[in-house]
Amino acid sequence: GSIIQSLGLWRNKAENIVKLSIKLVNDFNGEVPQNMADLTSLPGVGRKSANVVLGNAFGLPGFPVDTHVNRVLNRLGLGQESSPEKIERIVNEATDPAIWSNFSHLLILHGRDICHARKPECEVCPLAMLCRMNKKY
Repeated sequence: GSIIQSLGLWRNKAENIVKLSIKLVNDFNGEVPQNMADLTSLPGVGRKSANVVLGNAFGLPGFPVDTHVNRVLNRLGLGQESSPEKIERIVNEATDPAIWSNFSHLLILHGRDICHARKPECEVCPLAMLCRMNKKY
């Protein structure tokens, strides 16, 4: 309880964990499913979470789009979309499934460490020459 309580919207998350657990036992024999449709049928699991599970737990292609991925791709001009589902589709169509999980992780780390939302560190960015934020190029 105390771990979940430290998170935002913890009551909703706790409720979804209970519902998800019941559904896993009743509908999937206690096993976490290994496909998008079944994962997203679980309470509280959207495409982002399902893609994380596919890529990290099962080594299957999945491209999770979070706020960092969205921001970095938009700044690089590779995505002009705000919908995570559209960004996921664009990247999936343009790249090899074998790189999806790692590509997402790299974009997330880049967004956290360098390409911040309010004050990006363009002067140390290895992608500066590709970026629409950088006025030098």
